[in-house]
Amino acid sequence: LDRQLGAAPFDPAALTQVARDLTATEAALGAARERAGSLAEQERAMRERLERRAELQERALAVSRTLDTWQTLTNTLKANEFQQFLLAEVEAQLLTRAGLLLHEISDGRYRLALQTGEYVVQDLWNAGEARGVRTLSGGETFLASLSLAIALSDYLAGNHVLGALFLDEGFGTLDPQALEAVANALENLRTQGRMVGVVTHVESLSERLPSRLLVTKSVAGSSVQRLDL
Repeated sequence: LDRQLGAAPFDPAALTQVARDLTATEAALGAARERAGSLAEQERAMRERLERRAELQERALAVSRTLDTWQTLTNTLKANEFQQFLLAEVEAQLLTRAGLLLHEISDGRYRLALQTGEYVVQDLWNAGEARGVRTLSGGETFLASLSLAIALSDYLAGNHVLGALFLDEGFGTLDPQALEAVANALENLRTQGRMVGVVTHVESLSERLPSRLLVTKSVAGSSVQRLDL
């Protein structure tokens, strides 16, 4: 102690002051510990509230989605919107079915689609370019109409299978190339197990059909003759 204290004199007043400082420091330390405990409790409570908030937000989002669904349904059931919705669904189904048929009988070139309320065809031979159905040639237009007619007949048949389809499309307005496309399409349909009846005055088309009913008019009346290839 003598070496550590050296020649420093003992001062009772300084010792008293150090004791006071120690007491104050211990009091401040105790207060800081209490404050730390209070802050820790606040942190725990805030974490619980944040978790509760996240849970409520998730539930609110689910309720909002349900509300949007019911609100959409409510608006759809007004006036004619529900009928329009059903018609749009049926139209989409018909176009999908007709598009598959058109793809088959057009040698994989065309598909039908709906864009901004207008019918278009996708030209798969031209990188899938979509263009209006009015740009189709006479024969191509017939193929598209035939695909839609078959799709509609299948839809109206429901669970039943319609094995026969009769066409009276005004074939006399088609050019030779279009008639060839039509004849090939009809042959493809026949090979798929569907009987297709064609009402036509075009000799070149009727000659392509395997079985014909030739109707002849006379003064005495009309007669029917069956011709098979």
